[in-house]
Amino acid sequence: MNRIKEVHILNHTHWDREWYETFEEFRYKLRNGLRYVQRLLDEGQIESFFLDGQTIVLDDFKEIVNEAEYEKLLQYIKNGKIEVGPWYLLADEFLVSGESIIKNLELGIKKAKESGSTYKIGYLPDTFGHNSQMPQIFQGYNIPFALIWRGAVSNTLENEWVGADGSSVRTVVLPLKEGYYQTFLKHKGFIEETDDYIRRSEPYVTQGKLLLMNGADHTYTCENLDKRVAQLNEQFQDITFKQSSMSAYIKTYEGQKFSERIYEEQRNPSKVFILPGVYSTRSYLKRDNQRCEDEAVSVMEALNVWTNGNTNSEQFMEYVWKLILQNQPHDSICGCSIDAVHTEMEVRSQKALHAIEQFKKDILNNEYPFEFLDETVENSYLYCINNLPFAAVYPVYAQIKIPATQDLGAIKLFYNEKELSFDLLKREQKEGFFRHILAEPHYGEYVYYDVLFMLEFNGVETKRVEIKRAVAHQETITDSKETFIENEFYRITWDNRGLKVENRKTGTVYDNQHQLISSLDAGDTYNYSPPINDQTSKANLVKVTDVVKGKNYQSLTLHYEMNLPASLNKERTGPSKHNVMNTIVTTVKLYKHNKQICFKTAVHNQAKDQKLRVGFQVRAADYSYSDTAFDARKRETIRDKQVDVPKDKEAIMNQYPTYSSVIANDHQVVHRGMQEYEVDRLEDEDYVFLTMIRSVGWLSRRDLRTRGNGAGPSFEVKGAQCLGQYEFEYALIVGEHNHSWNNGRALRQSVVTQQSMAYEREQQLFIQSSQKIVHSSFMQAGKGAFYIRMFNPSELNEPTMLSFGINVAELSEVNFDNEIMYTYEAKSDVEISFKPKEIKTLLVKRGE
Repeated sequence: MNRIKEVHILNHTHWDREWYETFEEFRYKLRNGLRYVQRLLDEGQIESFFLDGQTIVLDDFKEIVNEAEYEKLLQYIKNGKIEVGPWYLLADEFLVSGESIIKNLELGIKKAKESGSTYKIGYLPDTFGHNSQMPQIFQGYNIPFALIWRGAVSNTLENEWVGADGSSVRTVVLPLKEGYYQTFLKHKGFIEETDDYIRRSEPYVTQGKLLLMNGADHTYTCENLDKRVAQLNEQFQDITFKQSSMSAYIKTYEGQKFSERIYEEQRNPSKVFILPGVYSTRSYLKRDNQRCEDEAVSVMEALNVWTNGNTNSEQFMEYVWKLILQNQPHDSICGCSIDAVHTEMEVRSQKALHAIEQFKKDILNNEYPFEFLDETVENSYLYCINNLPFAAVYPVYAQIKIPATQDLGAIKLFYNEKELSFDLLKREQKEGFFRHILAEPHYGEYVYYDVLFMLEFNGVETKRVEIKRAVAHQETITDSKETFIENEFYRITWDNRGLKVENRKTGTVYDNQHQLISSLDAGDTYNYSPPINDQTSKANLVKVTDVVKGKNYQSLTLHYEMNLPASLNKERTGPSKHNVMNTIVTTVKLYKHNKQICFKTAVHNQAKDQKLRVGFQVRAADYSYSDTAFDARKRETIRDKQVDVPKDKEAIMNQYPTYSSVIANDHQVVHRGMQEYEVDRLEDEDYVFLTMIRSVGWLSRRDLRTRGNGAGPSFEVKGAQCLGQYEFEYALIVGEHNHSWNNGRALRQSVVTQQSMAYEREQQLFIQSSQKIVHSSFMQAGKGAFYIRMFNPSELNEPTMLSFGINVAELSEVNFDNEIMYTYEAKSDVEISFKPKEIKTLLVKRGE
């Protein structure tokens, strides 16, 4: 008996904004495609169209058509003939932050509502796997239904997708290998192909309704679809074929329960490739993206809260967020597009960073003015703003400017009338150029003091440091002859095998830390694939220089040379005959009172077709943990890797995603943008490795050992070889008592400073007591209110105390749609309880 009673034909296109062609090339095609769709609607050949769950396509279309044509498109949306949203765009789920995912939906839902498309679906047709917290995010936005494909494998079409915290959303899991990519209704033999599609889909259908997604990447349905649907209804007497909108299809499931369940993260490649090599392809894009996300959340949004929203910058901040999000679609942030696409991405990142930097400068100068026109007025105060909610001692980098005519040769710093110990990193006299739109540009001779000091903060607060001129000759910091560096937590030495790290609390010594190795890579931008005759090269530590023993930090510089193959051989089976020399320079730094061993590494890469990694030896680690959006996941170490796979299969490797942190036994490694990690063997020991550079020269190839088919066009992409200079930032924390999922944020977020003439009072917003609860953001929520977002990455109930330094009139827990879920008693100290894996957004309304 046929289990399928209805076939719902969804006319759609999957619109990659940029990929194997540039954004502008695709946008021109988008304009023509939407004109074509509207003609088919005008003529009644199709009944509705789904515009890929995105709203950015509306902005892209609007910019290159006249107002009347755009309004005509909007009318189709308002009439329910074309549906868009709820996303701003379809982003990757593992290479972006949870805050970016929330902002993506916020902007998309806003635009969809403004355009008249109000039905919301968690539409994720082609992301390279799905993260564990997406059901909770959908539930928080009152999104009742989802559709997913890559990585999700189920026995049924209709499922409950249960997230990490137990939240669930009814979800269609596209069951076949081709997923949303269905073009056969265009074909001459469409009746036979439809029959084949039904037969292959039938075992998965439990409620009689089959979805036929009529469309594909950058392509549209055929003309005369109405006539073809009529032919199908004549041919299949026991099945009703109908064109459906996405909302109409979802409504057919109202009141029906889905008995099959899928759970949490979905990264199973048995049905279709999940392409894990993208976690490390063009890693510089990941680094830049995280920097943009960090600056947007921890500087732009945070400073806006400090002003209580008085910046009047809602539209500006939305513009910046859109720039950041435009780099986050899977073919963009994953690095698997043509070179021209990624060049444009770099420009977008710089535009976002420049915009945030100017916002920061203006807000800081408004709050704490710096007088540059009158050299007799002393800018005697340094305001330090910490935007992390944890009580700790933080490093503060600042540049202090003294007019040359007023300089006495040295400065002193005081906090609460107590002199601060600082390190003078650089002192330089030079001409300064100062400008403000309300004052004339000014050139002045100034003495610049670059300083570093440690300052204790009690959470999110501002502190005022007093600057005094002193009569002295102040020496900058100089090199030491010592053969170690140390602070209260660690002592670091080195030998020709690498660094030795001693945990001074336990006495444990960790050998072979910071190993740099390269192996060959015969893969493409989507998948790593070792050649048959692989070769591993190891960096040699050739010298150690610049051992510095400051008052607030100690550091050293490691110089490596790595002799390695220049590329693969012509057959791509092993190394070429020629070698090149990569040079690598790493600065290792320990701050006073700080538990992170900080690394900054510059790689001059001259090798193609390689995978360069940095590793830290750990005890035998059969599993590890890594962070993803609003979660931390346990990962199994794969010992027996099956590299060679048959056609249409993908090897399961040790490559796992990490947003910014990895834990394996005693080791926690945090980073910016090094988003592929693995636990692997080197010289019979386990190491946790972060991938620095994966050099490949092809968008996609069909001869990989680890993937039995292509994943895109076979275009050469020379830029993906990543030749040249690249910089990486990461840190090591040893000892489980020092681990926290907040450590990644601490690495990537700095104290903000502003020198000023003004004597302003110090302020505190809030303190969070527990490091077990991860701080995500605080953002303005309209006049007189702000949000605090946190989450619990553990599988246990966890509390934290929030202590406020401001008068709180109301404190509520809200969902992502800003609906109040729970109201707390408004007081200065409030305990917030978290269930396992729970995300909470608190709405704080300020009192007078």
